[in-house]
Amino acid sequence: MAVELSASQARVLSLRQLGVDSERDDSVMAVVDRLGLLQVDSVNVFERAHYMPLFSRLGKFDKNELESAMGGFHPQLIEYWAHEASIVRIENWPLYRWRMNVYRDKYSTKWGMEAGNKKLVEQITSQLRANGPMTTGQFETEANVRKGSWWGWSDLKEALEYMFLVGDLVSGGRDSFKRLYALPEQVLPQSILDHTPSDADAKKKLFLQAATATGVGTYTDIADWHRMSPTTNKKIFAELVESGDLLEVRVDGWAQPGYVNASTSLEGLDAKAPGARTTILSPFDPVCWKRDRIERMFGFEYRIEIYTPEPKRQFGYYTLPILHNRDLVGRIDLKSDRHGRQLLAQASWHEAKLNDRGVASLAKALNKHLKEVQSWQGLNETVVMPKGNLAELLG
Repeated sequence: MAVELSASQARVLSLRQLGVDSERDDSVMAVVDRLGLLQVDSVNVFERAHYMPLFSRLGKFDKNELESAMGGFHPQLIEYWAHEASIVRIENWPLYRWRMNVYRDKYSTKWGMEAGNKKLVEQITSQLRANGPMTTGQFETEANVRKGSWWGWSDLKEALEYMFLVGDLVSGGRDSFKRLYALPEQVLPQSILDHTPSDADAKKKLFLQAATATGVGTYTDIADWHRMSPTTNKKIFAELVESGDLLEVRVDGWAQPGYVNASTSLEGLDAKAPGARTTILSPFDPVCWKRDRIERMFGFEYRIEIYTPEPKRQFGYYTLPILHNRDLVGRIDLKSDRHGRQLLAQASWHEAKLNDRGVASLAKALNKHLKEVQSWQGLNETVVMPKGNLAELLG
């Protein structure tokens, strides 16, 4: 018989495994090991996406701790398309070889890398061999001309991205957020280059890592962690259940069965236990990746409104979910005004499910947390703008 979890227990288990509950990790690498990856995104209105899950788990940490683990020869961390563009341990890079092969089959014809662009690929390789890791703008080639609109890639950029997708190039770190492209042997140790796990073994490791990090999730929740197709990987997932590495559980209110890693403890899942954390979360935090999951678990409807015209925005340009008392109970549209040295709370909202006491509790904890946010960002003051049903209680 499957283990049964209440909806509350499922939330507590997930938040605990995701590292945003009472206990804190003590280093950047500990967070990466817990989550398996950090998603990268270019939006920098408040803070770049890969730093924010670290802050939500570590508090006021030194961003150089992450930077020092990336780039150079034999780094600890490297980029690849794990969830989306992501930062992973170098030991995990070979676990995506199956994906590199899929991309090679999918894009070699589309981008003509094995035919018309063969000369360009040779230029890239020879210049990297001569100069070491380089950004797109550092290559000397007539192919480095943007095509079409602002978003249009040059032939060079297409070639670089193709080679990165299929593993012919790797990330050598970043320079002012511009990716440095490198030959694999310029960055990775030989032991990593020689590691070629079977597709099945690699996918099983990724499934187990995802199940551990998510705490409890449906098959599609867990498959989404590393963007693994739920259609083509059912057999491998079923083998993990059959072997006992994954345990099926029934979660109250879920239409689909849940699964947990067999090594995950199901003890101490008390939503009212002391130590619950209040923190802002990135839209690209694993807590928030799957919108249907956070609606199922927290009753929290969340959309990023960056691409919504301002008059049609409901909550704000780049609202960040607020975790408080082991629940998602609000959202805040933050901006770091680096020129004016101000943290701007452009809109602040609490969920309708909170009673007056809950709203007061959230406001008190969030005011304290915003001081930590301001300090981490190196800003001088926090300015709360009068938009949203929580704004009048902040500042």
